[in-house]
Amino acid sequence: MATEQRFFIERVVTGVNGLDDLLYGGIPARSQVLISGNSGTGKTLLSFEILYRNAEVDIPSTFITFEETVESVISNAKNAFTYFEDIDELVTSRKLNIMAVPIVTSLKSREAFETVLADLNKEIESNSSKIIVIDSLSTLRTLYDEDRAFTRSVNLMIANFRQLGVTTIVTMETPTIEVAQSSGLYGTFMFDGIIGLATTSAEGSFQYMIRIVKMRSTNHRNNPVPYEITQNGINIFK
Repeated sequence: MATEQRFFIERVVTGVNGLDDLLYGGIPARSQVLISGNSGTGKTLLSFEILYRNAEVDIPSTFITFEETVESVISNAKNAFTYFEDIDELVTSRKLNIMAVPIVTSLKSREAFETVLADLNKEIESNSSKIIVIDSLSTLRTLYDEDRAFTRSVNLMIANFRQLGVTTIVTMETPTIEVAQSSGLYGTFMFDGIIGLATTSAEGSFQYMIRIVKMRSTNHRNNPVPYEITQNGINIFK
């Protein structure tokens, strides 16, 4: 008699209101996920909130920025989410580790890039991070003269974090909710999941929209749904 097999999927619960419902429980653990979207859609805020919510329940994480200083990351998060009162405490305890990496042209060489990755790995392992954020690939793209070299570097970086065994969230500015070649990537094969953010306007009405474009190893809702950015965090409407 045939028996039904059930497979347990270990997940990272994002803690973002409504997002885990779209993902049927959360992001599959150790996935490599891209958050894409046009400017002003809250890509950095969404990725930061996922880390914050996990750090609150003692799951250590690391936020790596190519664009800002550590101080500006904390200040921007506090200004956007005024009810996140314990950010300083989480940072001090290193449950939420924030690291600023200056972008320099020397990163274009494979050897220099691998050295930076090795340094990032040490930082990630220093607080036993389970989840990391890279913000953002758009800044990294400015170092490269052509898309193929950029894509190779992104693939190298994602393969490195996959081998490290962490759940990785990477942000990148793209012109639409889908990842277009004009964003600089020749493909998204290196990512297990893509979460697309966009803004729409009709008859004077402005709306944020989110869509789970893909997520390997799990079912998920595929249709775009609206969301808002509030002082309590991001709220995705069910």
